[in-house]
Amino acid sequence: MESVFENLKDTCEGKIAAEIEKLYAELEKLQSDWYKKTKFTCHSGCGMCCHNFEPDLTEAEANFMVLWLIQNQRQTAEKLLEENENSSKTCIFFNAENDCHCSIYGARPFICRLFGASSFYSKNRSLVWRPCKFYPEEKLSDFGLSHRQYSKDMAKKILGEVPPAMSDIMAQAMAVSPENKSTEPLRKILPRKIQHIFFLLKCCGNV
Repeated sequence: MESVFENLKDTCEGKIAAEIEKLYAELEKLQSDWYKKTKFTCHSGCGMCCHNFEPDLTEAEANFMVLWLIQNQRQTAEKLLEENENSSKTCIFFNAENDCHCSIYGARPFICRLFGASSFYSKNRSLVWRPCKFYPEEKLSDFGLSHRQYSKDMAKKILGEVPPAMSDIMAQAMAVSPENKSTEPLRKILPRKIQHIFFLLKCCGNV
């Protein structure tokens, strides 16, 4: 991955991707602290959030994902350029054999990183948290939890901490680039971004 970033480090796309990588690292640190304090992590072997769902990406997230793909899975990037109607309702990067069920885990977007491991603000601006809807009820009961909404104080009382707020993280992400004001479905935005990044790399003499 370093070589692709290095080749494009002085381009707008390279700089934006580097900012997203930094935010991903910061989010991982926040969530890692939460996991350590609460011991509450995704249920092993689940992957239900990958079905009947296709992530929407901002331009900045797509930049990062494409750079990651070209560096780590070039054939996958090239395959996405081919016209291929895919009517599957499962994420195109879902991998049942992978422990994380994601074939691009290192480049997964914010929505996938935040799902089940973030809190949100209620209408009165108080922080609340709700366990993932796919989390087994019997496993939740081991923590003294159920499928309901918990206030910040309740979550901290039961688990010891509350996960980072999704809107706080996304506000930082949206500030990375003016183009981040809108999103597009993953399988729609990626081919366009892949073609563009390949063009930039060709201009740099690195294709």
